[in-house]
Amino acid sequence: MTDRSKAKDPEVLNRTLLTEGNFASPNEEIDLTNCDKEPIHIPGLIQPHGVLLAVTNTTEQPLIVQCSRNVDLMLGRTTEELLGRPLEDVVGKAQLAAMQEELGSRTFDPSKLHYMNISIEVGGDPVSFYGIMHESEDLLILELEPASDKEEPVFQDYEWIQTFFCKMKRTGNRVEASQMAAEQIKEMLGYDRVMVYEFDEEWNGKVIAEAKEEGLEPFLGHHYPASDIPKQARELYLRNWLRMIVDVYYKPVEIVPTLHPATGRPLNLSLSVLRSVSPLHIEYLQNMGVGATTTISLIHDNKLWGLVTCHHYTPKYITHRVRNLCNFLGFFFSSELYQRQQLDDYQTEIELKTMANRISNIFIGNTSANRVMEQLKLEEKSLLQVMNASGVAVCYKDKLAIFGSAPEKEQIRELAFWMSRQADDYEYHTSRLSQEHPPAAAYKKTASGALYLALSPDGKDYVIWFRPEVVQVVNWAGDPSKAVLRENDGVRLSPRKSFEKWRQVVESSSLPWKIQELRQLSDLKSIMLKQTENQMRQAEEQAQQNSRILKENEKRYLQLMELSPVAFFTITDNRVVYCNEQGAELFEAANPEELIGKAVANFVHPEFLPVLQRKMAELDANALSLFSMSGRYVTVAGGDRQLEITMASVVYDGKPSLFAIARRREEGEKEVFSEVSNQLQTFINTDSLTEMPNRRFFDENLEKEWKRAAGAGSPVSLILMDIDHFKAYNALYGYQGGDTCLQWMSDILVAIGKPNEAVIARYGGGTFVLRLEAAIEKAVDLAEQIRLGVLSMKIPQTHSDSGDYLTVSLGVSSAYPEPGSGPDDLVYAAERALQKAKNEGRNRVSVIRPV
Repeated sequence: MTDRSKAKDPEVLNRTLLTEGNFASPNEEIDLTNCDKEPIHIPGLIQPHGVLLAVTNTTEQPLIVQCSRNVDLMLGRTTEELLGRPLEDVVGKAQLAAMQEELGSRTFDPSKLHYMNISIEVGGDPVSFYGIMHESEDLLILELEPASDKEEPVFQDYEWIQTFFCKMKRTGNRVEASQMAAEQIKEMLGYDRVMVYEFDEEWNGKVIAEAKEEGLEPFLGHHYPASDIPKQARELYLRNWLRMIVDVYYKPVEIVPTLHPATGRPLNLSLSVLRSVSPLHIEYLQNMGVGATTTISLIHDNKLWGLVTCHHYTPKYITHRVRNLCNFLGFFFSSELYQRQQLDDYQTEIELKTMANRISNIFIGNTSANRVMEQLKLEEKSLLQVMNASGVAVCYKDKLAIFGSAPEKEQIRELAFWMSRQADDYEYHTSRLSQEHPPAAAYKKTASGALYLALSPDGKDYVIWFRPEVVQVVNWAGDPSKAVLRENDGVRLSPRKSFEKWRQVVESSSLPWKIQELRQLSDLKSIMLKQTENQMRQAEEQAQQNSRILKENEKRYLQLMELSPVAFFTITDNRVVYCNEQGAELFEAANPEELIGKAVANFVHPEFLPVLQRKMAELDANALSLFSMSGRYVTVAGGDRQLEITMASVVYDGKPSLFAIARRREEGEKEVFSEVSNQLQTFINTDSLTEMPNRRFFDENLEKEWKRAAGAGSPVSLILMDIDHFKAYNALYGYQGGDTCLQWMSDILVAIGKPNEAVIARYGGGTFVLRLEAAIEKAVDLAEQIRLGVLSMKIPQTHSDSGDYLTVSLGVSSAYPEPGSGPDDLVYAAERALQKAKNEGRNRVSVIRPV
């Protein structure tokens, strides 16, 4: 009857028959525990508001081989009278030819549905039917429904379409478009309730729009579990724009015979408009009190992403003309909503990307962990919203901060270690945390979902976003496991009693992480990349600076070594690498070469060796800067000598080393030895360029001064000064010019600070620090004097005569120490104050008191 040689028209709908699937066998009982295996495409039954005829499609004279049992009621003939008879006997020769022409001229796909008006003589009178035709496994399926006597004028269809289109185009986003569609379809079809329902990645559904009669319980925002619409049902929704149940309480009509006489298989009704509905779904609707339904599929790219579901609380029939209009609107609405979804996703992603960039800039623009945490606190809302999270933990440079609702700190650290082991490309996420990581069951209410992002290659810096259990934030309608109540009459579904059961089903699960959220991780990973770049650049700059400092120190060390009037040794890797003439004489060696290259242990008495090795290890670990002690040593000749030795930790020839000076206890020259020892101590504790105390010495003495001030009840003030744009100055004038500038700054600080009894040190780079035993008012005044003093020097910032001179920014903090406390908060406050001065435009003094 059809021409199969014509090319297929690309369709939005999948018009193929449903044949593949893990379906239950005919003898297997179907209940709510295995409804996903129910072969709903071959029920052997139809709804009673029409009749079905299955006709051979390969013979010249099409014969009726199967029909629905109700043909006697609608066509006035029994099944026995129709089976085996030519279709021409029912529809007449002219209408059969028209049907064949319809199928032959418009068939691009053998499974395409075709519509036409058919008149059939019933009891001697012509009766109008609406005929729907499609092919199913070499059979022509003809479904007939009595034509409606109340057909509205065609022009009303155009008014509906025009109104629908115009209102749709005026909506601003997907949610508004969905709500408008629900309201318009309700007005067009007259159902009591119309809902727009979308699926998530796991096929759970959510009502995103609703139009209903007053007095009805709202379903807007309700979630429905995936098991409400099993996989095979979703497959059938892909094959038909519209599905209608006229009366939920209908009595199904059987197809006779149930099996095709030639194939022995049930009739495949995948594309049937009259196909009977699963008894389980009918029972579900009855428990909800629904009397009739119409469902319009929302499809894009052959994927079912949602439904328009219409509920009526009494039986309701929709004419074919209106159903065809709904088919068209389903196609249009699917495309329009998908485009709106794409636009909304794009706008959402822009917003998320903006937040992600703000967060990234916090880490990239700051090196201080405290500063980062302060900025994150200000951006807490963005930090949570960028991943739609209820809580977040940030660990940065050993500081752990928690925002929103999150597990305890120890739980977070344990979780971070586990997630770092699971991470791929520095990230890992799950919406079932405790199912994958059992210890997380202890905090599943707070964190059933977790998203991990490493901020450093070693995973020590990280961010973890948290989401709570889904039952705490989602209203589920109906039991996703379709809870079964067994009564005398069998299985009953009770969706209104199933919420407690649902809590068990979704226990420890969170809402899934959306793709547009996960895409922000690539931007946030720039934190790690920038950190790595910054660390490498800073390491390179530091290495260059250290190299220069080491060279300067080595010059001083060599001078000290060569001119030392006492025995002097340099020790590297526990071996003597330098020894002066006095040292060789002290150990009874003919010359220094007799000692050089030998292990230190060779010249230490075995009883004293463990003590000396322990002290040397402390020097290596930077626990000490210098120590002096007496002990027994052994000379080259084997003599036993009691020596006093002072050792200091240095870097010599690019390697960690020890300088040592020694004298015999019974010898004189104690004053000379003390002088050299003090000189060595000075070399270790001062900056080679400015001759000021270095940071290490300053920090050690700050601890002591803090404790002393706590006992005395006196204040301690700090001033941090940093040369503005010093890196650029270095780049312009070279390191020699930069060194000269640092010496000028040290001269200014000494000239202004010393009269005010300030302890001054070089903190590193272009930063200096001053400590005062004075109140904050005096410290602020001194800082302002320093700022003006630098300006008065008029140090050119560039080679040009632009009048731009070098400036400094200063941060001031002050506190009265309390017994048992430390100066860390004071230092941190001064660092924040310095950063504040920089942020506010440089060349100024800012003050922040410790918290």
